[in-house]
Amino acid sequence: MKFPPNKYRTIFLSLFLLVFSSGCAVVAGGMIGGGAAAYLKGVLKTKEPASFDKVWFAVVEAVEQQELEVTKKESNVGKALIEAKLRDQDKMVYITVKYHKPEITNLIIRVGVWGDEDESRRILKLIHEKLY
Repeated sequence: MKFPPNKYRTIFLSLFLLVFSSGCAVVAGGMIGGGAAAYLKGVLKTKEPASFDKVWFAVVEAVEQQELEVTKKESNVGKALIEAKLRDQDKMVYITVKYHKPEITNLIIRVGVWGDEDESRRILKLIHEKLY
């Protein structure tokens, strides 16, 4: 019995894994593109094609515009965090900005203990309006 050449076996194996995987490849692929957001386990994560400082200032401006009650705000080298109370609700908003590369910054948003995808995406949209 003849087996196909190595390059064909690799292609078939890759296609097999892609079809029968649990979707992890699709989620990882979505996060690779600039600004693409992935919501998983209550957390919205995105890689922004902008500097750390630019993203952090956009986050601060968006939070101030929404008149959220900021309970904690700290900024260190390469990592910054804002914790705020969502208006008219008891839900907390946690926004973390992390340095990744000179022009790529990780942005992580969680609303509430278990997460709220709609509210997280709304906040991300506000940040994007300030950022771009």
